[in-house]
Amino acid sequence: MKNTLKNIIKKFAQNRIYFSVSQLKEYLKNNEYDYSDSSIKKYLGQLTKEGFIYNAGRGYYSHLPNEFKAENEEVNILVEKINRKYPYLNFSIWSTKQINFSFHHTQNRFYTFIYSESDALMILRDYLASDFGIQAILNPSKSDLEKISFNSTETIILRPIIIHKLSSFKVATIEKILIDLYIETQRLDIIDLSEYKKVFDYFLSNYRINISHLLDYAERRKILTKIRELLEKYTNPTLSLNVG
Repeated sequence: MKNTLKNIIKKFAQNRIYFSVSQLKEYLKNNEYDYSDSSIKKYLGQLTKEGFIYNAGRGYYSHLPNEFKAENEEVNILVEKINRKYPYLNFSIWSTKQINFSFHHTQNRFYTFIYSESDALMILRDYLASDFGIQAILNPSKSDLEKISFNSTETIILRPIIIHKLSSFKVATIEKILIDLYIETQRLDIIDLSEYKKVFDYFLSNYRINISHLLDYAERRKILTKIRELLEKYTNPTLSLNVG
């Protein structure tokens, strides 16, 4: 194999599930390769077109071809109900049912989170209760949940929306779900941290995640350092092929 820039990039990328352009440039510099940014961009583009690597967000690439589609019939029905009544309302929904298959331990209770404008939360709660008999809980803490007697295995929780581009999707993307799940795990003790790590590992190693969106939203939610720590194994060449 000729030591061309294209082949150098292939060698660098082949044992990393994810990598950033910055990491690639650092690798080239450390190995005394001198290539222009335009040349690097050109060959990254070629390898992407050839299907050797895939775009994983601004400045990131991955070997994983498949993205996760966070669709769920119950979530879609809930989105339709709210859209019908409040077509201009800003909200985003996800449920632990959407990712149930990724949990290591069986979940006996499921949680659906509706994030919306603060002044609309009580209106949404009353609308869901009066029109559909759906019990939704307004911005609860762990102790609040412990005081409530539930008559089903699913809990719907209303939270103030976090202003971010990912919040514009009515059905939340997996990047938003992973970050919100970490926050809600801390707040409500839905799962423990070891279980969260297994869920995180499952999606990062089986589906192509938009890393720039994930990190940007993590920063917005003030957990960037923690998420960067969880991401390290996917860009470390000695570990990235043995995740899970």
